[in-house]
Amino acid sequence: MSLHEIIKQKLLQEPFDNDALKLARAIYNTYLENDKELFMDIKINTVLNLLKLQSSKEALKYIRFLFEELNEPLCVKNFKYYANTYPMRFVVFCSYKIKDETIEIELNEEFLHVEEHYMLDPFLKG
Repeated sequence: MSLHEIIKQKLLQEPFDNDALKLARAIYNTYLENDKELFMDIKINTVLNLLKLQSSKEALKYIRFLFEELNEPLCVKNFKYYANTYPMRFVVFCSYKIKDETIEIELNEEFLHVEEHYMLDPFLKG
């Protein structure tokens, strides 16, 4: 039986846009404030205020763009999660659905594990 050694990896190909970072950190802080509940509903107005945007179709399009940027898959090599070990695993930040007045978000628990243990370039706690 061999011990699994975690090797930190440079997982981000390029830095995130400042607004994407702001959104990711706000979602992460909401996760922490809600006793680490992965699922959350955030009012669209809250996101608009955070990003200093006026309510419009263009603003919603921009928010979708930011979520897509945050959800670019990260490729993690020698990923161990609970009892499973994967030679290569792709993880994303979250799943989301934009509704009339809210955004339903579910953070990916695997992503949080990767951010904490595998990333040389973590960004959520910055």
